[in-house]
Amino acid sequence: GMCGGCRVTVGGEIRYACVDGPDFDGHLVDFDEAMRRQQMYKEEEDHICKIMGMEDA
Repeated sequence: GMCGGCRVTVGGEIRYACVDGPDFDGHLVDFDEAMRRQQMYKEEEDHICKIMGMEDA
């Protein structure tokens, strides 16, 4: 839970999948926020993939 990479909002409360999960009530998960968090480093990831000659992540 220290890095926050697995942070997700469930029922309005912050949870950490590595500590509190991985099972949560899917109806309570803020998937919009989770999807935004996954895109946070997309530009940097795409740049590294291009440098390494890999497909986009």
